[in-house]
Amino acid sequence: MPALAQTPTLSDVRLAIVRYLIDNVDHPSVSISEVSRVVRKMFPFCELTDWELGDLIARSAIGAGFAIDFDATAP
Repeated sequence: MPALAQTPTLSDVRLAIVRYLIDNVDHPSVSISEVSRVVRKMFPFCELTDWELGDLIARSAIGAGFAIDFDATAP
């Protein structure tokens, strides 16, 4: 019997974003669309909307001192 995929918690998503930022600390800015793609690939069952995910990415990146590339496309 296959294991059931679980929906990630907000903490899981936030941790993935922080790990991405740490892995890319040598870049002066962060692309919202790039981080969104990475997070959605890691967590295909993430229930956050694109807007919510983008907001979480931006808040995390700004808090860590990154510039933001607001390059996500509108739905």
